[in-house]
Amino acid sequence: MDIIKKILIDDIARINQKEKRDGRLKFNSDFVYKHPYLCLAMLVSYFFVLILMYLTPYFGSGYMIAFTVFFVLMSAILMMEIKPIFRFEDIGVLDLRVCYNGEWFFSRALSAQAIEEILNSKNISDEFKLRFKHIISNKGEIDFYDVYDLAYLQKKSSQSNDLSTMATLASTSALGR
Repeated sequence: MDIIKKILIDDIARINQKEKRDGRLKFNSDFVYKHPYLCLAMLVSYFFVLILMYLTPYFGSGYMIAFTVFFVLMSAILMMEIKPIFRFEDIGVLDLRVCYNGEWFFSRALSAQAIEEILNSKNISDEFKLRFKHIISNKGEIDFYDVYDLAYLQKKSSQSNDLSTMATLASTSALGR
């Protein structure tokens, strides 16, 4: 494992631990406190529908019980929360995991500790550090995707450019013969 990947994995682990991200379903009553009027409107609507069902002759008590169970179930679901675990492997991947995790790697900045580790590492090239500092000076911070792009994606694109250049040279030299 290279040093940049190790630093990113350590910083991701720090975020997961700090935010208590474990991927488990938990009860969280913050929804009620963040959206009190929505919860009140849902409760008032529930009682209006219940009264309407009671007054309508073709809805029996079975419908009222089923509606109450449905209301309680939906209310409980609104109070559940999952904090997905961030992983290095998710950086730059655009698939169904984005629906679950979001694109956290674009919005999360590297910690000051991780930045210092990268800048002070002797195993990282000066060219990388220069581009790294340039991004920080332009944006004021650097996120996980920026580092991933610098370390891995640009390296792949330069390698593929080298291969295509060699293929072009080989084909032109073959034509010249």
